[in-house]
Amino acid sequence: MLRIGIAGLGHGELLLQANLPRFEQLPLRVTALCDTDTERLAAKATEFDIAQTTTEFAELVALPDLDIIGIYTPGPLHCEQIVAALEAGKHVMVTKAMVYTMEEAERVVETVDRTGHVLLVTQSMRGRFDFIDAKRLCDAGEIGDLFMAESHYVHDLRDMYEATPWRWQMPQNLLLGGACHPIDLLRWFLGDVDEVHCYGLRGGVAKKYPQEDNFFINLRFKNGAIGRVSSIHGIVEPGGVPMNSLTVYGTAGTIHDNKIRIDPTGEVPERTYTSTFHTSRSRHHGDGGHEGELIVMMRHMADCVLNGTKPWIGVREGACVVSTGLACWESIRTGQAVKVRNEF
Repeated sequence: MLRIGIAGLGHGELLLQANLPRFEQLPLRVTALCDTDTERLAAKATEFDIAQTTTEFAELVALPDLDIIGIYTPGPLHCEQIVAALEAGKHVMVTKAMVYTMEEAERVVETVDRTGHVLLVTQSMRGRFDFIDAKRLCDAGEIGDLFMAESHYVHDLRDMYEATPWRWQMPQNLLLGGACHPIDLLRWFLGDVDEVHCYGLRGGVAKKYPQEDNFFINLRFKNGAIGRVSSIHGIVEPGGVPMNSLTVYGTAGTIHDNKIRIDPTGEVPERTYTSTFHTSRSRHHGDGGHEGELIVMMRHMADCVLNGTKPWIGVREGACVVSTGLACWESIRTGQAVKVRNEF
């Protein structure tokens, strides 16, 4: 049984599901907690019967009986915390963004390579059942050769700014910590990004947030495919619009909104057919949403540590998402298309 210590009980609270009886077959348990909010720390320790608690990250990573550190702290803290955990002999699960600068990405890549420990960036959309199904169908060639895709993330963050003030105080980088979701999703389907062009602006709806919070991104991939990302956060939440969406276009069909439309002849649209796909859920995987996605990620993390499976979003994949976001910032500032670094 693998033992996890969680740093950050905001989003990181979702990892506590591992201790629920219905996930008893999950091969890991949370055994230590770290948070600067002492009331929250005490409440969660009592609720989940966790004896080891601390407000200091250094004390958490020093605990000898932990296998994995889950880092769910503010993004600007990630680099130092990842390196400290790896140097202490722990494997790492880290929320997005992995890090905030190219120099930090290089440092984390070097540390992972040197220590040989697992690092998994828990880009949660990789744990969504419908997106997993879409990837399986694309890999099986069901919609032919992929040539275009788009993904959108629409989330009015004003309630998040109230609940987690660091997001506007530091502030959170919404290209690296928001647009990273659809960017990673499109990289999953289409591979490395060659070039981006990005427009961004501050909508002014979220009064406390000090910089750009709405983005439209065009992407060209190494394989010649093109993509589009919308990452929109400084808005009044629109009704009836999904927070996350994905459309993948292939030469023999299209996947959109959990439906696959296939043209088996390649001749006329009238001969196409549409089918809805769905995935099975079980008590071992969770019930969807972020909760279910994190259960999928924890199961995958255990597989990586115990069986040597390659992480879905390892350190180099995480670095490429960061470099794509940084290229988007350069594009905003220069007004030009910008090449993306993919070699680390």
